[in-house]
Amino acid sequence: MLKLNNFLLFFFGCFLSFTSFSQTKDELKKQKTELEKEISYTTELLNKTKINKTKSLNYLKVLESQIKSKEQLLITLHIEITLINKQIKKTERSIIDTEESILNKAENLQNLKDEYAKMIYAAFKQKGSRNDLIFIISSDDFNQAYKRIIYLKQYTTFRKNQSQKIIASQEELTIKKEKLAQQKDRLIEESATKSYLVSSKKDELESVNSTRDEKEQLVKKLSKSERLFKKKLQDKQKKSKELDDKLRKIIEEEIRKSREEAKKKNGDDSFGLTPEALALSSEFNNNKGMLPWPLEKGIIVERYGKQKHAVFAGVETFNNGIDIATDNNSVVRVVFDGSISRIFFIKGEGKAILVNHGEYFTVYSGLKEVAVKVGDKVLSKEKLGVVLTQEVENKTELHFEIWKGYDKNDPSKWLYKAY
Repeated sequence: MLKLNNFLLFFFGCFLSFTSFSQTKDELKKQKTELEKEISYTTELLNKTKINKTKSLNYLKVLESQIKSKEQLLITLHIEITLINKQIKKTERSIIDTEESILNKAENLQNLKDEYAKMIYAAFKQKGSRNDLIFIISSDDFNQAYKRIIYLKQYTTFRKNQSQKIIASQEELTIKKEKLAQQKDRLIEESATKSYLVSSKKDELESVNSTRDEKEQLVKKLSKSERLFKKKLQDKQKKSKELDDKLRKIIEEEIRKSREEAKKKNGDDSFGLTPEALALSSEFNNNKGMLPWPLEKGIIVERYGKQKHAVFAGVETFNNGIDIATDNNSVVRVVFDGSISRIFFIKGEGKAILVNHGEYFTVYSGLKEVAVKVGDKVLSKEKLGVVLTQEVENKTELHFEIWKGYDKNDPSKWLYKAY
């Protein structure tokens, strides 16, 4: 129970900072569908790595990603329930207003009918003792006769209007009753939707707690192998530095070559890039936040920048890019038009490809197969190769980086919905 309360505190903390109350129901539905797809995909990845989960940090990283998606889904469900509650209250108020309006309209209609009945009865009584023509010609003078003609016309018109008012009022009352029936049907539908959402939220809350329990148990098991994992961490940092050093040398060489080419075309090196390279750089920059992912399917399991270790407190690493977990034999694709600058090998991490986009460079590391060669021109989403699966941990991850000159960028800010 304590764990549940702690999570609820966390949940509402997130909820208060969540600024999507202005979202429409359609937007929330779309967001919920995307989150459910992501949770389903992480479940697939977890099932594939479950056999080796006690040996691997990979399983833990995917598990953490799933927990975040489930927590986000809970927030989305809570917002949906809040919105549907507001809608139910609005519909209930609308039903009350419509019912009051029906009562008033029915009362007015009855009054109109009563008045009309009295009018008909009075006209019937007078009919026997008075003829309209005699009533007119029996006038004392022409002026009185004219007034009697006007009176009879007005009386006839009034009766006709009264009849039309009754018909219109009856029609309006029928429309209001139909509207009330629709409002009551909508209320039943909204209440059913609320019940479903509340049930879904309860199930998802239990699922999150279960997943968090699994994570805690796994962390306890992994923490017993501190020496092994610290050794792995050192190896990973060594390989990361090796990749970083290679990339800097290659990028330095690419920039030098670009300047030489620009000097030949422009007559000087004041621009540093050819007009074609400048145009490509501008197009790349204009697509920030809209670039396609380097994989058709995948989830980010390690983000850019300083990262706290999943198991050991106080241990931090720095990621030069992002790591994306995916399926075995997934195709790696280029995120934007460019040319293949280099293909090189990192021991234990597979092959890596550097693609030139003018002033920008993208890096795809962790490939077992390469489908391009140096100098090839490539178009956005074109196949570069196939991602490597590390058999010991059953880990299939692509390491992806974006550089602008010598400066590293956070890829999640460039890829579509990767934040």
